[in-house]
Amino acid sequence: MASVAEALNLALDHHLSGRLEEARLLYGRILEVDPDNPHALHFAGLLAAQTGAVADGVAMIGKAAALLPLTADIHGNLGKALMALGTPDGAARAAAAFRNLLALQPEGAGDWFALGGALTEAGDGPAAHRALTRALTASAATDSEPLAEAFERAGLRLYAAADWAGATDAFRKARSLAPQRAGAHRMLGAALAQTGDPEGAVAALGEALRLDPTLADAQTNLVHLLVTLGRFDEAERAGRRAVALDPGNPDAYGNMVPLLEQTVRVAEALRQCGRASRIAPERAAFHRNRLSLLLHEGRRDEAVAAGREAIRLAPADADAHLALAVALLASGQLREGWEEFEWRWETRQLDPVHRGFPQPQWTGAEDVAGRTILLYAEQGLGDTLQFVRYAPLLAARGARVIVGCSPALVRLMERVDGVSAAVAWGDELPAFDLHIPMMSLPRAFGTDLDSVPAAVPYLRADPADVAAWRARLPAAEGRPRVGLVWAGSPRTVRGVASPIDRRRSLPLAALAPLAEVPGVRFVSLQMGPGAAQLAEAPAGMDIADPMAGVRDFADTAALASTLDLVITVDTSVCHLAGGLGRPTWTLSRADACWRWLGNQEKNPWYPTMRVFGQDRSGDWSGVVARLRAALTDFVAAHGHVS
Repeated sequence: MASVAEALNLALDHHLSGRLEEARLLYGRILEVDPDNPHALHFAGLLAAQTGAVADGVAMIGKAAALLPLTADIHGNLGKALMALGTPDGAARAAAAFRNLLALQPEGAGDWFALGGALTEAGDGPAAHRALTRALTASAATDSEPLAEAFERAGLRLYAAADWAGATDAFRKARSLAPQRAGAHRMLGAALAQTGDPEGAVAALGEALRLDPTLADAQTNLVHLLVTLGRFDEAERAGRRAVALDPGNPDAYGNMVPLLEQTVRVAEALRQCGRASRIAPERAAFHRNRLSLLLHEGRRDEAVAAGREAIRLAPADADAHLALAVALLASGQLREGWEEFEWRWETRQLDPVHRGFPQPQWTGAEDVAGRTILLYAEQGLGDTLQFVRYAPLLAARGARVIVGCSPALVRLMERVDGVSAAVAWGDELPAFDLHIPMMSLPRAFGTDLDSVPAAVPYLRADPADVAAWRARLPAAEGRPRVGLVWAGSPRTVRGVASPIDRRRSLPLAALAPLAEVPGVRFVSLQMGPGAAQLAEAPAGMDIADPMAGVRDFADTAALASTLDLVITVDTSVCHLAGGLGRPTWTLSRADACWRWLGNQEKNPWYPTMRVFGQDRSGDWSGVVARLRAALTDFVAAHGHVS
């Protein structure tokens, strides 16, 4: 009778020659005689896996690996058999087997490649990425196409896990290994967009489309990125191609909406949003976008309804809640609006200003008497100027009030009634017991339209500064002095002005009709790039520019206090002048900020303010005509023609 070793050699010969049934029977007889023979277990397990009995094969090879733990091939074959199970658990166990293999022979590029594949299927994108990188460095001769595909699959895992940096690196490696893979370029573009690199994303998507012009999703994603970069003509062409490539893709229409909104084609944007919603009525984002467009058109009740539908579809969507908050506040439903507005902290846009204080936040319910409370700025300068009005109310309850704000506001905040101290961000804060962000104060006080704390002035300039600024200005000679601000802060992102700033600002030249009103001495309060337009001020406009001497908002407040009227676009100066109780005329875009309540002429926040709202987005002519008529009446009532 043949020995076990001879029988095993014969069985292996049958196996390698394709006589699989003979091999299976002989392996079985060997294991009947010697059930713990590791070699018979190994080869019989391979045959079982090869012929479809994968689970049996895994069991036998696993037993062989336990008996011969220092045999690398057994661990490798166990990993392959476990991968053949086609389950995440099998892939995780395969990764363990490949790690055992690599502990014995760590330089095998193919083994690192196998580990990377197993980890990808097990859902561990970061570890897969590391393993594939080892495969790449272990051997320059590694077949580039399979490795590129493996990197791409690992990148998809990383992308799904929101590991944008890891995904970007994986897709870059896939692209380098196989530059002809359009999918690698496409996903690299998607990952770069998430890392905040729209230029790189556009380049990658462009290359993907060069390799495969039929990639509809790449074309669709390109639209959004080109809009972000302000390349509107290219975005429009990309959008048309996206619709042509895949007319059933709701995003092909939805991604056109920001483009159309920013180029003030609101009616067309609503139509595109409607198309997207009809294709995918369950997508909350489309209803959220529709809300913004409806506010553009002054259809506030419909905007609120769109916001409620978005939240019904996605109750945890913070952006939807914030959009509904804006619609509610704009329609005057302040109490509910403030509640929804708290969702702003769940969005990414306030991450840079979120303060993780260990002290509790004041909600309005806690007694503040004898306690120190920090009110802190969170968004724009204008928001701080508007909501610091609550400081005297807290002081009246017995609180010691500290304000944390921009350095440009510190001197002015120190003069607000009830404020004990103002601290610039970056400086050391004094001890405090409670804190509250400025824009949560209305919620804490239960503010509605009938209870807006509107006593003005609550901002006060230093009398000595007012006197100094009055002395600096040219003599009024009995004519009213009128301050002018025609542009907001550009807030550029990669050289592109923010959409809201483009809509709220106008060129100084557009105010030329005001120069025709006799008896006015204009004073520029304009800061930033817009001030350069003074070099080409409208003919006949008598305008002084003292802003080079302005150090901060305390100076601007003193300067504004010397004026009879302030005419300004919707920027921080309108809140400053309104808070000072100065006559203020605010020029508001058609899609007005929520606080102007749909451009009602009278505003509950500022009793000395008059709002001049656009009738149509982008058209300031009607506003300027009304301003000219109002200014003529103002001069008649407050001054004389020189």
